[in-house]
Amino acid sequence: MTDTPARVARQVIPCIDVRDGVATEPSGIPGPVDPLDVVDIAGGYAHDGARQLFLDVVDPWPAVGYLPELLREVHKTGLELLVSVQNGVLPSPTECAELLSAGADALSVSTSLVEEPGRVAEAVRLFGGRRVLGVVNCSGDRQRGWRVRIHGGATQTPADAVAVSRQFGELRVRALLANNVDREGTGIGYDLDLTRATARASGLPVIASGGAGSAAQLADALRTGDATHVLVNKVVHSGRETVGSLSRSLCRHLRGEAG
Repeated sequence: MTDTPARVARQVIPCIDVRDGVATEPSGIPGPVDPLDVVDIAGGYAHDGARQLFLDVVDPWPAVGYLPELLREVHKTGLELLVSVQNGVLPSPTECAELLSAGADALSVSTSLVEEPGRVAEAVRLFGGRRVLGVVNCSGDRQRGWRVRIHGGATQTPADAVAVSRQFGELRVRALLANNVDREGTGIGYDLDLTRATARASGLPVIASGGAGSAAQLADALRTGDATHVLVNKVVHSGRETVGSLSRSLCRHLRGEAG
């Protein structure tokens, strides 16, 4: 099937970092009346053709009483919502169920797989693998190996990222987000060795994350990094690109055209 900007846009997953119910930094995308309003920002991404949105809620679970109502509002944009709370910590089944019922399509898990793997397995049993998104935050490279970082990257563990990816694969979660924290915010491109290694170890669809700066880098992840989707944050949140402009450029790169 021929790539079109509309099709390619479905592979681009924008991310909004959320604290206290608003974006942690004002968005520069055109359109929103309030550049901190999560619903307005999400609506802009949906209008540009995105199909999924990653909401990275940095507040701890006891402080997210606002989140069910926020999810209900964002859900109205038509976006599928991938939701991380407190750096990928899973709480009780009751709290998980509340967010899933409010509009979250999947809850992100990273820290809990390292610290409480039994809780993650229980969540998959109760809600199904489609309602859980695996996240591997790590640092390192192919030569040295990748070590998993938890608690938002603040704590390095001895856990091997490829082995953790295999654990997620055994649980048959929805997908795996592979993020090299060394590249976050740099714009130097994704760690393609990481996306390739985690995809092959897990057997899951992989979302490339960490370092997106250009359409060419997104194309590299999709074409040679074994990624099925790409996560973007600053490149679109800042307004430097929109999901639409990025998708049009990405489409040309995937066709092998210059520019």
